Amino acid sequence: MAKKAKKAEVKTITTAAKIPKNYKSTAEIKISGNLVDQILGQDKAVEIIRKSAQQRRNVLLIGEPGTGKSMLGLALAELLPKEKLVDIISFPNPNDENAPMIRTLPAGQGRNLVARARVQGMNMFKNQNIILFIFVLIAMFAPWFLFNYYGTRYDFTVGAIIFGASFVGSFLFLAAFVIFLNLGKRMEGRAKTPKVIVDNFKKKQAPFYDATGAHAGALLGDVLHDPFQCFLGYLYTKKYTSKGLKNIMLKEEIDSLFDRNRKNIIKSKSGYEAIHLPKNELQLLGETNGSISPVEVLSCNRHDYDGNMIKLTTSENKELIVTPEHKIAVWKNDKIAYVEAKNIKANDEIVSKVEDIIIDEQDIINTYDERQQEQCRLYYQYLEIKEQNTTWGYKRIAKAMNQNIGKTRWWHAKKHIPVPIQTANWLKERNLLPLKIDNSKLPLIAKVIGATFGDGGIFENLNGIFLSSSEKEAVKEFGKDLEKIFVLKEDENSRIIEGGEYGHSWCYQNTNRNLIRFFLALGAPRGNKTHIELKIPKWILLIEHIEDEFYGSFFGGELGSPSLHKDQNRLTTLEIGITGRPNFDNNRNEFLDNIRYYLLRKNVHCNQLYRRKLNENSVVYRLQIAKNMDNVILFLMNIKINYCRYKVDRLYKSLGQWAMLKKQKYYELIEKGAGAESVMKLLKLTPNSLYLLLNHFGQKQEAAA
Repeated sequence: MAKKAKKAEVKTITTAAKIPKNYKSTAEIKISGNLVDQILGQDKAVEIIRKSAQQRRNVLLIGEPGTGKSMLGLALAELLPKEKLVDIISFPNPNDENAPMIRTLPAGQGRNLVARARVQGMNMFKNQNIILFIFVLIAMFAPWFLFNYYGTRYDFTVGAIIFGASFVGSFLFLAAFVIFLNLGKRMEGRAKTPKVIVDNFKKKQAPFYDATGAHAGALLGDVLHDPFQCFLGYLYTKKYTSKGLKNIMLKEEIDSLFDRNRKNIIKSKSGYEAIHLPKNELQLLGETNGSISPVEVLSCNRHDYDGNMIKLTTSENKELIVTPEHKIAVWKNDKIAYVEAKNIKANDEIVSKVEDIIIDEQDIINTYDERQQEQCRLYYQYLEIKEQNTTWGYKRIAKAMNQNIGKTRWWHAKKHIPVPIQTANWLKERNLLPLKIDNSKLPLIAKVIGATFGDGGIFENLNGIFLSSSEKEAVKEFGKDLEKIFVLKEDENSRIIEGGEYGHSWCYQNTNRNLIRFFLALGAPRGNKTHIELKIPKWILLIEHIEDEFYGSFFGGELGSPSLHKDQNRLTTLEIGITGRPNFDNNRNEFLDNIRYYLLRKNVHCNQLYRRKLNENSVVYRLQIAKNMDNVILFLMNIKINYCRYKVDRLYKSLGQWAMLKKQKYYELIEKGAGAESVMKLLKLTPNSLYLLLNHFGQKQEAAA
């Protein structure tokens, strides 16, 4: 789970150095009003974009960050002739609503066309309503006319009967008229009017959209940076490692990267040096969609700088020194925008790293539907108004909120608080919200989450969290872990069901809605996992022992433990398998690749990843673990397996049988005078596996016994 980003107010902005000047005043420098004439050092590129603007051709710009690609693109847009700008309009296609008809108009005429179409649609409904209104008047007066006519010509009884029948008919006609009016209003909103796709109204030049990937920037130090700008080498940042977050000095880390990749350094005459980093070489904290999470660094550069530096000091006394052009992430209307440091003013709110919070109250609320979320928003609005206006009663607050008095009356009596907030309060009472990275229960939480990716899960209707296993003790352990996490009474809201479709099994279920929402917010999968994409929660990857617990529970459900092959010379399949729909290939491959990298960090190697189609709607994906003896022993030594003791026992048993056969053959061949190296080659043993076989594995066997 990504960490949240918060706001930090800029208190002071100071200048740390001076720019050397070779002229008296910048007024002496004449600058052209055309952007293309302001580009320096890219003469060939300027020539190309001038030609492309005249010939209306496409241009592909490739280059290092900071070489002027965006500026060239903006200049190209400025060069395009104004008279060629057009609006693009989409018209509904009566034959195929998924293939709308497209039309181009001169710039600025698109809005007029859409406005005229809407007016025509409104007039159509207006004329129909007038005609119907006339019929309604006739229908309302007709019963009285008929009553008078037949009552005079025949008698009162006949007139009354005719009046009653015609009155009922008129009433039905009136009801139909009201229904038609309501439908007319809805149809008016759905009238098939055209839509403006590209709007160049009052635009003087062709539109330009900057697609620079600045929003994947690194969180360097205490505030968010644009990765394509400069920073001082002695600043510190947060580096993501397998053991969690680590403080590093930028200069030391960058110099180390350049040393390791010295053959790939790109140099310029001005002293600029850059390298493209190998995959997974460096990860820092960065911002993605308003949240802070590990992001991969793709390239690094370094160069000497002689000029102005700006120091920003936040209200939290955090400092950052950057170049004037350095872009800083700033909060603008509750969204993140990137502003050059020289344009930041005092009291601006910049994006800053908060405490290591995994989930908070808002994450719990977000697991509910939009109606419930809206109720929470109104409730918080009620509390805010009440706090700011202590003398106001619930009626006045309801009026200010434009809400029903009944709603605020209940809240005033502290009743009917929105369900998501009740859930959040329940979790707060157990010190689980906000959930921080240093929470002592986090390993246990990760252990439970891992099981939901395996043989456990959350029901689609959110009525329960469960774990299925052929071992009753395993599901009991799962229940005990939930009781420890949430301080539940024994067997509270839970049950264990005996059964099994493919053999004898047990299923633990807990129906406490609060803990279900908790795990849902943490990233537990919901419903049938074959039909959804699987994503490992990011917070799992922050600390190694948390990761161990998560994968340990997943392996407990999805690891295929081997037996000794009938030829007694190898083990049968040792693999991890998951299922999914045929269109989930990329997702399942990525998921299993994460497992491969985890095992590799534990010195356990894997073979190929393969898929097998079960039927039209289901595919099984398997990651094979290398079955050579030293790798299997290392798997047993280094990998934890939760909620499934029999798989561990079976693996020990199979490996023990195999090891005893290997030992026996080894000693037999040695006694016959064969050399150790030739015996190892014959038995496919490495020095490491031989050592483990004769020493460490025997100790593990005794410990297991």
